[in-house]
Parts: sequence; structure tokens; C-alpha cells
Amino acid sequence: MAERKVLVEEKAGRKRVRPLAEDPETGWRWIGWIGFVLLVVGVGDFALVWYPMHLGTPEWEFGTIAASFSGLALIAIGFAGLLGAGLALGSRRLLVAVAVVLGMWSVFLAAAYLLFLTDVPMALGSVEGPAALGVKKAIVKTSLLGVTFTVASAVGAYAAIRHLRGGKGEGS
Repeated sequence: MAERKVLVEEKAGRKRVRPLAEDPETGWRWIGWIGFVLLVVGVGDFALVWYPMHLGTPEWEFGTIAASFSGLALIAIGFAGLLGAGLALGSRRLLVAVAVVLGMWSVFLAAAYLLFLTDVPMALGSVEGPAALGVKKAIVKTSLLGVTFTVASAVGAYAAIRHLRGGKGEGS
């Protein structure tokens, strides 16, 4: 059998689209800036939940920590953008800043979670019936978020420090 040839008419005057040049450095700079913006917004939202502070009031501690931990994803995405940008761009200053802030953040999250755990018995003892299910869900959710984001923050800080100690990231 002979192969069939298909004729295609090219349209006159049609321009080919030229592909853009790759620019990973600019891309990572934008990821870093967007990460910074998300971090600022997330931390602002987190701080508003904590203000005004009523430490020592178990009901306030339980509700505040449960509510504020629900917003940790935005903060984590912001930190991830900054950490990724620092690693990709080889920015020593950015990596040092991210390592320090993430390290402090993980300590704060661990302390807040431990404080939350001290309030769990009070929360469980103060409700009965259908309302108990909501308190139990808040405990499970806050525990999941608290442990996960505390560990993720500590791992991110460790990754930045490890990269810095490896002699990488000599830039800026």
C-alpha cells in the first residue's frame, strides 16, 4: 500500500508565536515576593485572633489557639515561597532570615499547642450532648494542624540551616 499524503494549506500572513525566553531567576523572585505577601497577610490574620490577649483564661486560650491554627496554611505557603526562593536564588541573607524566623515560629507553635493541650480537659468537661462533638472535632483538628505545622516549620528551618552549612547559597 502506498502512503497517502495530506496537503495542508498554510494561511498567508499568519505569524508564528515566538516562545518566551526562560527566566527562572525572575520567576523565583516573584515566588519569593508572593510568599512574603502571603506570610504578612497570614501573620496579620493570626495576630488579630490573638488580640486582645487573655492568657490564663482557659476558654480564651482554647478558642484562640483552635481558631488561629486554622489559618496556618496561608503562613506555611508564605514560608514555603520564601524558602524555595532563597534556595533557588542562592540568597544567603534570605535563607538565614527564613531559618531564624521559621525556627522561632516552630517554637511558638509548639508552646501554643502545649498550652492548648492544658485546656482540653476543661473544654471536654464543660460541654455535654451534641456540643461535645464540636469540641472533640476542634481538639482533633487543632492537634492535626498544630503537630503538622510545628514539624513542617522545624523541618523548613533545618533545611535552610543545612543548606547554609553545606556551603551552598553563596549569593546575595
